Amino acid sequence: MKLIDRIGPALESLSLASLGGVLLWLAMSGRYASFVPPSARLSIIASSIGLFACALALSARIDAGEHTSADTAASYRATTRSLVALLAAALLILPFRVSPSELAAGAIGARPTSGGSTIDADTDDSTEDTPGASNDAANGGTNPATGSGSQNGGAGQASSSGKLELTTDNFYSQVEEMIANGRAHDGQRVELTGFVLSSEAASAQASIPRVTDEESFAVARMAIWCCAADAYPVGFAVRWAGPAPAADSWVHVSGTLRVRGGKALVIEADSVTPAQTPNPEFVVQTR
Repeated sequence: MKLIDRIGPALESLSLASLGGVLLWLAMSGRYASFVPPSARLSIIASSIGLFACALALSARIDAGEHTSADTAASYRATTRSLVALLAAALLILPFRVSPSELAAGAIGARPTSGGSTIDADTDDSTEDTPGASNDAANGGTNPATGSGSQNGGAGQASSSGKLELTTDNFYSQVEEMIANGRAHDGQRVELTGFVLSSEAASAQASIPRVTDEESFAVARMAIWCCAADAYPVGFAVRWAGPAPAADSWVHVSGTLRVRGGKALVIEADSVTPAQTPNPEFVVQTR
């Protein structure tokens, strides 16, 4: 029996077990959240179990002596498959990281939501609304901080002080709400953590409002539907009197929402402080 006839099947079994182990590690460690939404975790675990089962089945065939010299061509194919599986496992476990701006640069812009519409955060600068009477009229006399005048009702995570806290779980849905019912949120206090986009980078994104001369940068999160390959930025333009933070740095922004073009996606910030990178970095696009 040729050496390849012995090595090929054994290497293929080992490579499948290795790939299954890497997938299981991705799922259990939380690293998978860098590539796919949380809903994919069970599928990843199931895939790893399937790979382990295939590896065991191949091992059983080898122990049973089912491979002979007539299997040389198959052994070469098994060796090729094993090298591909080992390469995939190595790539998944490497600690590589793509910056948010690099991901944003590859985004197509506005992406379809479940209803077939798109998040289009671009606003008409000439239609900026002033706080006060227009806000009260839009709310029918309700307090905008409570979100009671909004279409989503209790969807917002407002604290006892009336401040709306945008988290990984509600970020995407709240941006949709502020686009659909912007005037109901004019003057509302808000705080969020996101990465910094320069005015130039934000101008290329349909899901980020234009950064005008009144604003200094944009703050955003990357939204995904399927996986990291379809990620695109969603966020706000920020008016900030201090120096603009570095692009791709993570900051915690606290301030007041202002309406422009009917959308409450401009923040008059009174606090911009450095923040830790959230885990996961992505927010999930709702359907």
